[in-house]
Amino acid sequence: MPIQLELRVTTGKPVYRGHDHYWSVIRDLGKGGRLFTFEEIDLRCNDRDGKCISDYVIRLLRAGFLEIAETRDHLVTRYASTNKSTRPENVYRLLKRPSATPILNRDGSPGKLGQGQIQLWTAIRSLSAFDVNELAIAASTVDVPVRAKSAQAYIYRLELAGYLQVLRKGKAATPGIWRLNPAMNTGPKPPKILRSKLVYDANLKQVMGPVVAEEVAA
Repeated sequence: MPIQLELRVTTGKPVYRGHDHYWSVIRDLGKGGRLFTFEEIDLRCNDRDGKCISDYVIRLLRAGFLEIAETRDHLVTRYASTNKSTRPENVYRLLKRPSATPILNRDGSPGKLGQGQIQLWTAIRSLSAFDVNELAIAASTVDVPVRAKSAQAYIYRLELAGYLQVLRKGKAATPGIWRLNPAMNTGPKPPKILRSKLVYDANLKQVMGPVVAEEVAA
């Protein structure tokens, strides 16, 4: 039987990383045709080493959302040293600016990671009430079908987080029915279910160090 841990975590604190945040920063920096650099993106994020930002920028370039407008010399000062050098720095121009975060594979082709959660959340917001099968059917598209198992897992997590209200508890032969808690209709972007890698100190009952999370595909 898995051990259940009581974690002390901080809720409500903005997370300045992930594709949604990177895209919001890039949209803001590039509005009105303004040019910008990787460093300007990085300054608005708390990505530890910039690798995730760089990966997403490359995807946007390959998909045609960004282009390299020019390359210029960037002055680099080494830490605790008076030595200075220059390195080439790309300057970017935003070509397409949709409000929805582009979901892209590494080669720039349209991706499907997280698309199921987007469709589930859209269906939840549109339905007055639903059971697992009704939600799965309403959320499915030809390109991204949603299985009942995925819908059930998403319902479970959202109910725990307070997003859903239980109208009828499920029993052996009777499916449960839920609806969206009106106070938790926070907007069109779906609450994301993440898989986290963390260090938990059982003595302090808290997470130590940074929490690294990746999105779970629905």
